[in-house]
Amino acid sequence: MQTVDILTEKQKLVLEILEMDNFKKLEDFINSIEIPIYFLNSTNFELNMALFLNCSLKIVKLIYNNCNYKTLNYVVKCSYHLYDKDNIKDKMNLNDVDNSNELININNCIKSPLLVSLENSDFQTAEFLIKNGADISFKINDKYILEILREEELLTTKKLNFLLKNGFSLKKFEIERLSNFEFKYIKMCLENYVFDTNFIKNLLSIYKNGKRISKRNFNHIINVEKNKIVIPRNFYLEYLDKKDYRKVEYLYKYYDTANSNSFEEFILFYLNYFDRNFNKKTFYDFFNFIINNNTILPFSKEYAIKEIEIIIQNKKLKMVQLIKNNDTLKLKAFLRKNNYILNYLYSSKNEILNLINDHNTSSSVVYLLQKNFLNENSDEDTIN
Repeated sequence: MQTVDILTEKQKLVLEILEMDNFKKLEDFINSIEIPIYFLNSTNFELNMALFLNCSLKIVKLIYNNCNYKTLNYVVKCSYHLYDKDNIKDKMNLNDVDNSNELININNCIKSPLLVSLENSDFQTAEFLIKNGADISFKINDKYILEILREEELLTTKKLNFLLKNGFSLKKFEIERLSNFEFKYIKMCLENYVFDTNFIKNLLSIYKNGKRISKRNFNHIINVEKNKIVIPRNFYLEYLDKKDYRKVEYLYKYYDTANSNSFEEFILFYLNYFDRNFNKKTFYDFFNFIINNNTILPFSKEYAIKEIEIIIQNKKLKMVQLIKNNDTLKLKAFLRKNNYILNYLYSSKNEILNLINDHNTSSSVVYLLQKNFLNENSDEDTIN
C-alpha cells in the first residue's frame, strides 16, 4: 500500500480540473506542463481521484494513456478529504507532514481502481480497466471486490452479473465466503458455475456428432456437473432454522443424489437441534411443508404424515398422563409450549368432555381444558 504525499500546486490544479470533469482543460494542462504527468502521479493519485470523482471515461483514458501504469492491480487510501479545502480547518498547516498524515489516517479506506469504478456503477470504465489488466479476482485486505461491495451495501444483481460475465467464478472464489450474502446472490453464483458455457458446449457437441447417450449416462453427466461444487452445511442450516424450506430445496439440487440417505439424517439431526423449546415444532413445520408442497427433498408425503401422527400421539399420551396426575402446573406449561398443535390433539368438544369424565380431574385442570380446547374463558373461581 502506498502513502499519499502532500499535494504539490500542480496536483491541486489537477484535482480542480477533475472535480469539474473537464476533459479539454486536463488535456491542455498535460500538454502545457514541462514534466510528464506521471511524475505527478507517483502515488497513482490522478487515476484514483478521477474514478473516485466519477469522471468521464474519456478523462480516465487520458490519464491512463499519459501515465506509466505497470499494473492496475494496486490499492491506495481513499483520502479525498485531504484535498477538500472545506474540510481543512487550519490551512496554514496544510504542508505540515504530521498534519497531513493525521488527515490521511482519518480515512483508512483502501481502494483499487476497479473497486471504485464498480462502487460508482461505472461499468464502461470498469470494462476499460479489465481490458487493460485489472484483475476481477484481485484481493484488497484479503477480500474480493464482491465481498467489499456487499459490506458497503453497494452490491446489486447488475454488478454481480458484470463480475460473473468478466470471469469471476466459484472456481477461484470459495463458496464459504458467500455465507453472509443474500440468497439471490448465492443463486446467481451457483448457476453461473454449474451448467456453465463449457458444459453446454460439450452437450451440443455430443448432439451435433450424433452420439447416442442412454438416459442413465445422461443423468450421470448431469449429476457430475451438479456435484462439482459442495454446498457447505451451514448454508442448509441457516435456511432450515429460518424455516425457509424452498431455499433448502434449491440447495439440495446440488447435493450428491447418491447420498440422499445421509442428507435425510443430516436434516433430521438438525431439526432436533433447532427444537429449542423441546416441543417438536421444528419437525411439525418441516413435515407440514413436505405434505402440503411438491418438493424434490428426499422425504415422501407418507413418511411426513406418519411422523406428524407420531408427534400428535406422543403429545396426547403426555397430556393424558398430566391430567391423570392432576398436575396443574405441568399441564399449564405443556399447553402453553404446545399451543401450535392443540387443535390436532383433540378437535371435538365431546373428546374433551370424555377426557374429563374418564379421570378424576380437579377443577383447576377442568378450567385449563375448557380454556384451551373449548374456548370458554371461564372464571376459575366460578368453576370451583
